[in-house]
Amino acid sequence: MNLTQEGAVGDDGSEPGPADGTLYRDASITSFDDDTIGRETFARRVAARIESAQSGPSVVFGLAGPWGSGKTSVLTMIKLAMDKSDTWTVVEFTPWSANDPHDLIGEFYQAIADAMPVDSPAGRKARNLLMSAIPTTTQLGKVALEGLIDSKLGDGTWSKMAGTLSDDVASRLEDFAAPAPNPFRKQFDQISEAVKKTGRQVLVIVDDLDRLHVDELLTVLKSVRLLGRFPGVHYLLSYDRKTVLDLLSAADMAREGTGRAEAYLEKMVQYPFALPPLQSVHARREIREQISRIAAANSSSLTRVHPIHGRTTDLVDELTSLLPVDNMTLRAIYRWTGQVDTVLTLFGQRDLDLVDTALVTYLRLHHASVYDRLTSWRSELVGTPPRMIDMRSKHASVEDWLARLTTEPNALPEADAADVYKILYYLFPRLPQPTASRTRSDDDAPRVHLGEYFDRYFAFGLPEGDISDLAVSAGIETLLDTGELPTGEPLDVSLRAGGDIANVTLKKLRRELTRISTSELPTQGNELKAICHLKPILLGENSRFSYLGEGLHITVSLLQRAMKNENGDARETVNTLRQAFDLPNVATVLSMFRSGNANYSGEIEAAMQDVRDEILDICMRDLTEDNPPAEGQMLSFTDYLSPNMYHELRNRIDSSDLTQHDVAARMVRRTSIGLTGLREFFIREPFETIFPRAEWDLNQFPPACTAEDLPEADDYSLEARRTRASYAVRQIVAEAS
Repeated sequence: MNLTQEGAVGDDGSEPGPADGTLYRDASITSFDDDTIGRETFARRVAARIESAQSGPSVVFGLAGPWGSGKTSVLTMIKLAMDKSDTWTVVEFTPWSANDPHDLIGEFYQAIADAMPVDSPAGRKARNLLMSAIPTTTQLGKVALEGLIDSKLGDGTWSKMAGTLSDDVASRLEDFAAPAPNPFRKQFDQISEAVKKTGRQVLVIVDDLDRLHVDELLTVLKSVRLLGRFPGVHYLLSYDRKTVLDLLSAADMAREGTGRAEAYLEKMVQYPFALPPLQSVHARREIREQISRIAAANSSSLTRVHPIHGRTTDLVDELTSLLPVDNMTLRAIYRWTGQVDTVLTLFGQRDLDLVDTALVTYLRLHHASVYDRLTSWRSELVGTPPRMIDMRSKHASVEDWLARLTTEPNALPEADAADVYKILYYLFPRLPQPTASRTRSDDDAPRVHLGEYFDRYFAFGLPEGDISDLAVSAGIETLLDTGELPTGEPLDVSLRAGGDIANVTLKKLRRELTRISTSELPTQGNELKAICHLKPILLGENSRFSYLGEGLHITVSLLQRAMKNENGDARETVNTLRQAFDLPNVATVLSMFRSGNANYSGEIEAAMQDVRDEILDICMRDLTEDNPPAEGQMLSFTDYLSPNMYHELRNRIDSSDLTQHDVAARMVRRTSIGLTGLREFFIREPFETIFPRAEWDLNQFPPACTAEDLPEADDYSLEARRTRASYAVRQIVAEAS
């Protein structure tokens, strides 16, 4: 990926000064102290070589480098080095500020005249002669554009130039205290002699030669090599070689091929210096400094700690490992980081992930065809990595994605496609993993691969219906402080909006609560009040917690905080939760709470004692009554039942007259699917926990029946369940034998 050719924006790319903060100003440095990429020595040596030309014949030097590579900064350092000389004057000529090629020649002479000393008669004379020649050279420029094809001027052209001075030109010279104009050749000789007598050497710096149109470029080159070839007046042209050759190749003189354009440039520029490339160490340092400034301005951390093994990751290293740093110019770096800063300013703090923003912005600037299609690929990109690989899956492979990136409308070269895909995988870990790839594990960040954040990265502002993370955070603080959300508060509005807006807001609420739960933020004891306040939203449309839903996780997070309250009674907390929800919902909450607290203390176990006893009683009622209890049946609580509770259930069963068939019948769930497979109706795990396989006694079950003898799917009577249970148990035993 070659990032050296970019559209020209402002001055040449260079290091911004410390006062620039995170703003990208595209301005050159102003002192040697600002040089952070080690080019001072190069600039001083170029200056010394130019000074060796002294008062001899005019010499044209060149400084060639790609757009955005820092040429203007090097020119500044060359000027600073030469400003210390008593015999040299450095002036700048800006050709692209002229209105047309003819005015350009006048501006050119004006720049040389400005270099003449005004404190000596010789200097003033040279200045006046140069100023008086401006009308002449402007007229000559018109002829030169018509007749001067290359640097070899025939006698006919010189004669034609000598006769171009019109009466109109003569009338315009009355403003100058100088003799009446002579033919240009004589004027040129007079100016040369006058410049020589000043004892000064002049360097005219011409920057951004590659910004000119082809006719303007030819005019400047001809002016430098013909109209301005005064002794002691030397030139330093700054340009992107490829762009200048492209311009020259478009001129009439180069119709024979690009070789003629190269020969022309070589004849015009006698001593070209190639700008040293940006070293990798300097590029990485510049990226680190710019990203660090942006991170500080947006309160973003540049390190991540792995949630499992605790390893710390430097995210700037992650960035530089994914990007083609060795091919990036200074302007590419500053343009990119400036755009990253711009995007982040459109959001609140913590609304976007800095590294993801940087990578998405890179794709937008350098691979627009890929960036433009990311939103259409949303369904394939959004989501967390699969926990296991399904060999039957028909999802696209790495090879499929590479083929997609190398064909229209993306059409990336294969090497670029491989690099871009590694960036895509880092951003979207749901994609197939390429070799030697990087990924991140920090689910607390607003990553682009998460559905609730994806749209933000492409909207340049919060999408309609979205809510900022800061608003969520502020709402949670209010919720924890007071136990409720004021009507009209942004978080309250989003939660009660329903549909996708509420779902996205619940995800962010859960994420923020997870972040808070890992902090030392003290509890105010309002968590249960908050749960009750949000109850309809947390339960959802079916008034039932789902392990896949956000409401359950939010409830558990709030319960965990409530249980940490040193001033509260844990048992009372659980019992209060029980009063707010029916028993199956409470069991679901406590089951997840317990799974997230594997080493919970005996105190917490004691806090659940009342709910535990109630659930055991309900289970025994279900096992002994013909119809399931209104509070729930045993299958409603299997996720909550602990090994100790199963053990107690077995003791109670053994103390009763229940048979294995009686218990198995309660392991049949409701189903509207008319299928005979075991998984459709018989839940074997709890039955096998109560009665290990070795204890199964088929004598406690009625004789075998066939699938045709099974009751209708919608029949949930105890008799129907007993028939299905007997069929299932006998089938399991038969398959095992």
